[in-house]
Amino acid sequence: MKNLGQSKKEEVSFRKIFILQLVGLVLTYDFTNCDFMEIKKEYWRTIGEDLRTYMSGTKSTEFNTTIFCNNRSHCLTEIQRLTFNPTLGCASLAKELFAVRTNATLALWCPGYSETQINDTQAMKKRKKRKVTTNKCLEQVSQLQGLWRRFIRTLRK
Repeated sequence: MKNLGQSKKEEVSFRKIFILQLVGLVLTYDFTNCDFMEIKKEYWRTIGEDLRTYMSGTKSTEFNTTIFCNNRSHCLTEIQRLTFNPTLGCASLAKELFAVRTNATLALWCPGYSETQINDTQAMKKRKKRKVTTNKCLEQVSQLQGLWRRFIRTLRK
């Protein structure tokens, strides 16, 4: 009987994991219909400079980890994920100027994209009263810079 109870618990756990994965897939925005050239222009106008300002004082060689993206849509998906989802060691980038402008750009040039897709509630709860830029956040922004550069390169082809 003990084994039967354990397998039912495992079955319920796997079902919950599957549902959570399914919900995550549904909530992921499909960036294929975006106006990529307008997004590129906005990156050059504001977002790129905001990212450089955030990283000022940090050596470009300090962080070597990169996140790969293989096409325009995938790059924007990774940019959105890294910008708006809290990670261990970096509770929130969503309120940074580059993030606000990224969100506005995606909302403007990607039909159907909206702020509701950003999971910012956890980030707000974890936010401290004083601004602390952690090494993990700097690494994450360094990865964002790489993703944006890759996105721009995909538009040259």
